[in-house]
Amino acid sequence: MSERLGCRQVRRILQSFLDGELGEHDVELVAAHLESCTRCRVEADMYGRVIDAVRELRPDLDLAGYTRLVASVEDAMHPNGLRGDEPP
Repeated sequence: MSERLGCRQVRRILQSFLDGELGEHDVELVAAHLESCTRCRVEADMYGRVIDAVRELRPDLDLAGYTRLVASVEDAMHPNGLRGDEPP
């Protein structure tokens, strides 16, 4: 597998990865990135724990709407698309 995803690309599709909405090829690319990137792996773990907790507390909640809201807040906090010390 010569194609690789960067942190920005993984963050854009991380929720779809966690929700099992990606095709096999994209799943492999994201999984490979998470194996090699501690920062993204921690973010994926955190996202997964939050979603699990929300599902447990509010099984009736529309998680797709909730995750869109979270993504909007994150985008507002990082208007240039970068987080932490990620290179441009």
